[in-house]
This record gives sequence, C-alpha cells and structure tokens, in this order.
Amino acid sequence: MSGPAASALYVGEVRHRRHRPVRHALRHRTFHALLDVDDLDRLDREVRGFGVDRPAPMALRTRDHLDGADGPLRPRLAALVAARGGRLPTGPLQVLCHPRTFGHVFNPVAWWFAHHSDGTLGMVVAEVTSTFGDRALYVLDDPEPGADGLWRSTAVKALHVSPFLPVDGLGYRFAFLPPGLPPGPRVLVRMEVSDADGPVLDAVQDGRYRPLDAAGVARTLLRHPLVSLSALGAIHGHALRLWRKGARFHRRPAPPADAVRVGRGRVPSSDPPGGSA
Repeated sequence: MSGPAASALYVGEVRHRRHRPVRHALRHRTFHALLDVDDLDRLDREVRGFGVDRPAPMALRTRDHLDGADGPLRPRLAALVAARGGRLPTGPLQVLCHPRTFGHVFNPVAWWFAHHSDGTLGMVVAEVTSTFGDRALYVLDDPEPGADGLWRSTAVKALHVSPFLPVDGLGYRFAFLPPGLPPGPRVLVRMEVSDADGPVLDAVQDGRYRPLDAAGVARTLLRHPLVSLSALGAIHGHALRLWRKGARFHRRPAPPADAVRVGRGRVPSSDPPGGSA
C-alpha cells in the first residue's frame, strides 16, 4: 500500500527492566517514524519539513539503514534476507525507525514489517545497531498471530549490544502489535531476553499514531527536536548506575560473520547501553 495514509509518526516511550543479576529499570519518551518504502517519493515531495536523502528538519537517509549503501531500500533488504536464507515477501514494506532530526540519527533497532501481496504480515526483520558500530539483522520469517492480536517470534542473540549483557546463551522472544495497513492507532513491540534460567531483561516500545504531515512533523520536532542526542545523558547515567549496582562488564566479542560494519568506534545511541539488549 502507498498513499496519504501509508506512513505515520508514532509518539510514545521505550521501557526496559533488568531482572538479574541486578535489578534496574528505565523509561524514555521518544518517537518513531513508520515509513512505507513505496511512499517515500510522496513524503519527500508533499510533506513540508520531511525529506528523503536530502537535508530537512526530519529526514530519512536511505544509507543509514541495512548495508549502509545508496539505493532503493527494498532490493537491498531482499538481498540481505536472501543471504541469510530467507525470501522477502513481495507486498507492502514498512520500516519503523528513528528518522534523522536536524541531521542526527541513531537507531538501536529499526523494525521492518514485510507483507505478502494480500496484505498479511509475512516477515519482520529487526535491524539492530550497536553503539560500537556493528549491525545485525534478525530475520523473523515465521511470525505467528495470537488470539490477543500480537504476532510472536523468537531468535538467538548474535550481536553484542550492551556491555552489561553477554552474547552467548541468550535468546529473544518478540511480540508485536504491527502498525497495520493502513497504519493503526498504536504500535507495540515487546522483547524478552532470556537464558537457561529464565528472563534477564524485558523491553517495550509503545507508540501512538500521529499523521506524518507538516503539522505532525512540526509538533513532534517541537517536543523531540533531537530524539537521539536528547538521550545521551541518560545513556551514560544509566550505564553508571548499573556499574554502581555491580553489573558485570562484558568486553565486546567479534561480531557475527554476517554483521555489517556501519561506523568506526562508538556511535551516538538513543538507547542506554545499560538498558539495551
């Protein structure tokens, strides 16, 4: 689907809770853009304050995602999914992410919702980028709908994200309330990180719909002018609090073989490393 209602803004919050070996919780107000890849030309042309691959107060730069290359997003995602043994559905493709705001962006995780030609959800891809400049794609090609309206899937953790969590022995459980076609009033992502003894951390990304039009862009930027930079103080603050609580520090191991290197050294993050997965 593309058209006036194909894309949206979702304003809400991210919540994290660590259960062990130390307990810690955080809550951070934020927003995300839901962008239909077939709607980008219209957004760039018609929405004042929003741009695609050009400077604008709110923008999408396509090389900020996936393999970091230039070019259309759909074939690039399809190639990365194919390299991991999957096949990208051919229907509408949406990405839920932080857009650039006044030239700056960092996405701890961008969610790709790929649909079959009949509009049913066929695949979710979690594009996880660490503060160390590594990126991994978790291809969830078997999402199952539940009676509660949430779609569920699982994955084995492969990328080092938080210095206070290991990689080995951890797995993810995901539950999604997808944005839908057209975008609905709410989007929700729940993630649980567990080991053999049970949950270690759970996180929630919760957002409420706002139109992606000139007024929506202006209102959202007024409240969240630098959605990534505004959290830098919280990043260091929560990491320090975790260290003071005695959380074990884990050195960064080598990234997985199919990871993408997107930067040198550390990159700004809008997700506290003490609360990330």
